[in-house]
Amino acid sequence: MVRREAIMTMCGAAGVAALLLTAGCSADAAGSGGDESTSATPSATMTTSESQNPSATESPAQESSEPSETDDGDDGGAGGSASGRCESPELAGSLLPEEGGAGAGHYEVWIVLKNEAPEACTLQGWPGVSFVGDGDGEQIGAAAEFDRSSPHETVTLEPGASARALVRVSQAANYGDECGETPADGLRVYPPGEKRSLFVRNDQLELTACADIDDPLLEVQALQPAN
Repeated sequence: MVRREAIMTMCGAAGVAALLLTAGCSADAAGSGGDESTSATPSATMTTSESQNPSATESPAQESSEPSETDDGDDGGAGGSASGRCESPELAGSLLPEEGGAGAGHYEVWIVLKNEAPEACTLQGWPGVSFVGDGDGEQIGAAAEFDRSSPHETVTLEPGASARALVRVSQAANYGDECGETPADGLRVYPPGEKRSLFVRNDQLELTACADIDDPLLEVQALQPAN
């Protein structure tokens, strides 16, 4: 009887120990699951933060289109308008005597430039002028000096309108035998600002140049509207 009670007591103690062991295992299992749950939360937070970063970089990309407004403004100002200056191919030249313009040792003639273009153009300043001869347009003597004291306003020529410049011509005979007097076929004229010339034939006047000296026989005033 005493032995049976001892066995029962031992079994009861073993059962209590088993219950305590089970409870301890359950507690460990519960603690491990809590750690996984806690570690999962920061992971989710990092994922959310990374997904927001690309949206922050979109704003600078949109600002890069703003310079297109400046480019439009530059394009608008790049193109310049035509100068409107009369050019040699658009002009016809002629020579006219200046009535009463003869003086001691010189005489005066007018160079007349007519606008034959279908549009208006402008002339401003002094034309380049020289004698030409020998039937081939060869320059004779020195080119004309400019009379800087003459008015030089801009002249606007409508189609068919003319401008003129007064030229003072020194008599070749004034220079004696050293002159090398040579008849001139006419005048070579460069409109102001032009590198192309036109030939103005001498149909009415006696133009005589000096081929052997460097002294200019011509002095030209600035262009002005023809009356």
